[in-house]
Amino acid sequence: MSDLAIKVLKWQTKGNVGVSSATMASIALGLESNFYGGRFDAPSDPSDLRRCMLLVEDIPEIRNQFPLISEKCKRFAPIIAEWDSLIALLKKELKRPDKRAPETYARMKILRNADH
Repeated sequence: MSDLAIKVLKWQTKGNVGVSSATMASIALGLESNFYGGRFDAPSDPSDLRRCMLLVEDIPEIRNQFPLISEKCKRFAPIIAEWDSLIALLKKELKRPDKRAPETYARMKILRNADH
């Protein structure tokens, strides 16, 4: 088993897994389908994006697979293209007392609709 596969298994035990973060991990592992729900998909809201962020923080080499993730899951491409600024915005908003991220959500909606 590869080092990356072992890291992904350990990450899964933390419980912060959703379809979009599992999409990233599955594609990085070279899988043809998502090990969590079967389908590949991009984050649709700040909670999904946060899980993706935590994955990349836990396993930084996932970033090396951003081009492949964008290729295999076209809906991810605009999110990945804006990754650093989107994550910076999310981190800023997560400091709010209510932990809501309305600016991040609005930006994500624009990015997700950019692929249509």
